Amino acid sequence: MEGNFRQLIAKVLKIPVHELGDDVACDALWQWSSLQHVQLVAGAEDIYKVKFSPQEIRSFRTIAGLRAILNSKGIVT
Repeated sequence: MEGNFRQLIAKVLKIPVHELGDDVACDALWQWSSLQHVQLVAGAEDIYKVKFSPQEIRSFRTIAGLRAILNSKGIVT
């Protein structure tokens, strides 16, 4: 699952996988726009067959934050 998680983020943000650490934040990347944020959510929902609440969508600002939400839904990334 780790590979799928990082591949999703790399694909949506158009960043090489090796540049993606858990500390990468939306404020630090010009590639992470509101559209890419929605695409990350939609991609994660599709891959992991989960649904994000509006609060969850608004709350994560880092890759670690997205990982934490998935972990809280029983998804190990």
